[in-house]
Amino acid sequence: MTAFIDVAVVATPDAPGDVAFLLAQGAQRWDASRVEGGVTPARARLVFLLVDAPAAVQQRWLAALGALVDADTTVALYAPRLSVSELAAAYPHPAQVVGVGFLDGRLAPGSVVEVAPGLRSAPGAVERVEAFFRQAGVATERVGDFSGLVLRRVLYMIINEATYALWEGVASREDIDLGMKLGVGYPFGPLEWADAIGLDRVHDGLRSLHEEYGDDRFRPCPLLRKMVAAGLTGRRAGAGFYTYGAAEGAR
Repeated sequence: MTAFIDVAVVATPDAPGDVAFLLAQGAQRWDASRVEGGVTPARARLVFLLVDAPAAVQQRWLAALGALVDADTTVALYAPRLSVSELAAAYPHPAQVVGVGFLDGRLAPGSVVEVAPGLRSAPGAVERVEAFFRQAGVATERVGDFSGLVLRRVLYMIINEATYALWEGVASREDIDLGMKLGVGYPFGPLEWADAIGLDRVHDGLRSLHEEYGDDRFRPCPLLRKMVAAGLTGRRAGAGFYTYGAAEGAR
């Protein structure tokens, strides 16, 4: 007999680093390779699908998952760069697909999650996702089904402008970050933040916004593009706007 659980997580290796938080709330992790192969160990009311990948790959995962779960299972889809409405077309029950967005590695009590209903998302599915996060002490905000949602759209634009300021010689990296931390009250400078997120992710996010809206304000700064091409993608790579030693200290 198949077991029944409340919440499950399907995450690929390139998924955001917040799986541990979801598991700490009682979610069960399903092996991604088994799901892709058509096997699921249990039934669940809510499944988080965390796959940071292009649209075609996301749709393939949704189709595979849809063949395994019940018709009333809600899928919380991590796709902050893509349209949930378009992706949900690959799922047998698109009314049960709801988009979610959060900054990688920042899910914790007192943080915030973006909840992005698609055009066909059922109110009950949206409420199920919001209820999960409320119970975990995480605030939710409803946002429209737009590329970048709010967090990435605004933060990546700030990082891009800070990169332009550095590229044009307006100020040093340290002074740009210091000004935004002390002058505006940011917890991190925008260039420090870029290193933490990953310059490749920031670049890809900006490029997605530019392709979606065709507005040059979203065009990645040439310096950002060159740094990504050179492998200077931030903390994970050991170097980005700053360099990092074994103790992860910025220099």
